[in-house]
Amino acid sequence: MKVQVIYSSHSGGTKKVANAIFNGIDVEQKTIHDLKDGAPALDGDIILLGYWVSEGGPNDEMKQFMQTVKGKAVGIFCTLGYYSESAYAYQTVAAGLKCVQHDNDIIGSFVCNGSISHEPIDAGYTPTEQKELRWEMLDDHPTAAECALAVERFNERIQHYTRCKELNIDFTSIV
Repeated sequence: MKVQVIYSSHSGGTKKVANAIFNGIDVEQKTIHDLKDGAPALDGDIILLGYWVSEGGPNDEMKQFMQTVKGKAVGIFCTLGYYSESAYAYQTVAAGLKCVQHDNDIIGSFVCNGSISHEPIDAGYTPTEQKELRWEMLDDHPTAAECALAVERFNERIQHYTRCKELNIDFTSIV
């Protein structure tokens, strides 16, 4: 099985997770692509799509790309400048899954904390003190532990999907 890791990163957090997944997944054939370099040909059996959260879902570039993915096994991962266990985080994953759940087998998802871009602040946006404290706390995210968890998640899901195919067992999509 060939795995493609395709991502879009704004402040570097999603790129960090994408590289960790790429370097840590236990497959022989794999490639990694940053959407800023253009849309790659979808020639993998398993496509892992990573995005930074914008307005409650995938950033526009990734959202458009996700809608072109058809007939693949797909996993998604994202980073956001908010709490990864929050209802909002789950909504951001659901928004990404909604883009790819039709015509694809969904093997899994992962969401983690990420640092935020300072563009809103630099543009004159005045955040609350609570937001400033949260952004300060998340400034070094994603951490090595979060990246390791993403690698573990997708290694398990890739192995499960691959074994189902080898044994001619129907794979049940997670959504």
